[in-house]
Amino acid sequence: MASFKKTLTIFLMAFVWAAPATAYERIVSLYSGHTDNIIALGGEGRLIALSKNDEPSRLTDLPRFALNVGAEALLALKPDLVLTRTLVEKQNPELRGVLERAGVPVMRFDPPSWDSFTAYLRALAPLIGVDPQAAEAQFAQACDEIRQAAAARRGGRPAPSVFVEATAKELHTCSPDSWAAHLIELAGGVNAAAEAEPIRRGSAVAPWGVERVMKLLAGGLDVYLVQHGPMNRASLDEVKARPWAAALASVKLAQIPEYWLSRPSLLGLKTGGAELIRIFYGE
Repeated sequence: MASFKKTLTIFLMAFVWAAPATAYERIVSLYSGHTDNIIALGGEGRLIALSKNDEPSRLTDLPRFALNVGAEALLALKPDLVLTRTLVEKQNPELRGVLERAGVPVMRFDPPSWDSFTAYLRALAPLIGVDPQAAEAQFAQACDEIRQAAAARRGGRPAPSVFVEATAKELHTCSPDSWAAHLIELAGGVNAAAEAEPIRRGSAVAPWGVERVMKLLAGGLDVYLVQHGPMNRASLDEVKARPWAAALASVKLAQIPEYWLSRPSLLGLKTGGAELIRIFYGE
């Protein structure tokens, strides 16, 4: 049982948690970002259940659970670790206590920022038997490959000015320090809304609005990028049907899945980076 594992104390992102001397073998991941990164680091064989929010194509043979899953359903799988985030524990406040009383450790990691992603990987890696330095190196290598690919595709052309539509109703954009903003820069773009203020400290989205969008379009915006996912269900056809959409005629209008652009994930980083380069500079 996991309770017999030797542990050491690690401080990460204001949480204190116990890291095992040996890796866990039967992991339930209740956050898609954890799932993505475990798969990217080669630990998919240790996963026994996922969140219903995971992409349908991920490990299709594994059971999936809503965030309000009962502890009994998880315990029936005999997990030796359950991974969560704060959102899960807010929606399911009894889950941790029941699992821990049954001897199953629960570890909570919130989605890391770009700057804290390396620390997150170094903490996640030992849980699945991966060298933390190797995990860190994988992130650095992925960033280098995207940066080099963007430079090669760009040639001597100017970097495109890019606006991200994070939400349709309020026309929020990505915060300047968000994962999306960093990925756009890495892929050779320039965030046209770099002066946006996050809706709250640490938020990945920032208010912008139609009036400021129109100013960007009038000033020579190159790419209007629609993030598509739970935060923004708008299709490109719906964007084109907006009253002010005629102003988009002179820019490249494109859509990208939210989990490629905004989820702190090695899988999303690689796939999203390649897609941004294609959008910015063509095939």
